[in-house]
Amino acid sequence: MIDTEASARAALHEHGVLIVEQGGRGGVADYTAQLAAGLASRGVPVTIATADDHLYPAVPGVRAVGVFAYVRGHSQLAQRVRRAGLGPVANGLRFLASLPALLALSRRHAVTHVQGWEAPSLGLIATLLLRAVSSTLVYTAHNTFERRGARLDSARVLPALSRQTIVHTESDRDRVSRPPAVIPHGHYRAVAECAPALDADQARRALGLPTGRPIVLLFGVLRPDKGLNDLLDAAAGIPAWDVLIAGEDHGGLAPAAGRLSAAELAGRVTVLEGFHPIDHVGRLFAAADLVALPYRRASQSGVLHLAYGFARPVAAYPVGGLTEAVIPGVTGWICREPTPDALADVLREAGAAGRGKLRRLGEEGRRWAEQAFDWDRIAELTEMVYLRALLSGAAPTNERDDGPPPAAAARPPRPPGSPRGPGG
Repeated sequence: MIDTEASARAALHEHGVLIVEQGGRGGVADYTAQLAAGLASRGVPVTIATADDHLYPAVPGVRAVGVFAYVRGHSQLAQRVRRAGLGPVANGLRFLASLPALLALSRRHAVTHVQGWEAPSLGLIATLLLRAVSSTLVYTAHNTFERRGARLDSARVLPALSRQTIVHTESDRDRVSRPPAVIPHGHYRAVAECAPALDADQARRALGLPTGRPIVLLFGVLRPDKGLNDLLDAAAGIPAWDVLIAGEDHGGLAPAAGRLSAAELAGRVTVLEGFHPIDHVGRLFAAADLVALPYRRASQSGVLHLAYGFARPVAAYPVGGLTEAVIPGVTGWICREPTPDALADVLREAGAAGRGKLRRLGEEGRRWAEQAFDWDRIAELTEMVYLRALLSGAAPTNERDDGPPPAAAARPPRPPGSPRGPGG
């Protein structure tokens, strides 16, 4: 029986944690890889239940198991399925077929830590089944809002079905259904260091971009709420700036079609649609002078941490937890309001500052992020959440990590790699 912290710790270190991360690539996978490495360094065995075509690197103490199968469009049959609009149906059915394997894995671990679900309604089914087999559930709400107008409010329902919940920012504390542990998103210097080192001119030549003009980058999954139209509107009136847009299109490009073809932006916008492995990601950030985060809604941002990892300053809207991860004038800019006009003012100021000043801001952002968002401290706090989940009756803490202790700050970041393919 687990009734003391010592017995909970013994169970955790003997049986380990199962981290459920469906996609096997991209932002949540990057986060999971870093967290898993940090937990393993503390003696907690980690198994990651993920996609069967995952891109996780090999790390001592961490085992990635392919559980979820996807129709990604790589084969001719998969392409026909996706063109017919049946991709979500096919992936949903394959997800349901994966649940027996997921439940079997969960039974063998002390804690099951879910990194969100791609489809909340299917995630609810999985959560109920995991509870039915007596899994000790911890849920991380990477975002506390629904992007697709879903009827299920996962930020309310899924925490209520879990023993402990983690959010990344103070702004998310009241958006979940029970008191969470606030544990910040960790820095991504180790992820950035997996990419080949390039200077800005090398990267721009490789991408076919001009070497003498400032470039602002919008990177990541291209959704309507990522502010692509706002960035284009802001840049339209500032001829000095070029715009680089890169990421998988999830409905963000179609609403921007008119702006992308606008005469004011002719020859100044480059769109690289698709998933980018880490060597391509490094090229994109090396080419950029500034990274834009004009998000209409946000909890936190892995792209922000990638920007710091690649030593690039950011320009962010004052929404959600973004304000907790930017020091204005030190690591970048927080726009005065979430509007294209405010973003345009930041572009003017950044352009006037010049490349040298922007590089210094980027270096300071990387230095600060390593201290404020240290993975050793994050792994320690996460292990504490697991222990509370095993003890069941203990209330979650209401504290957040305000920075690492001196010993943690002195340690170099551990380089577990990046689940983004070549170079990772």
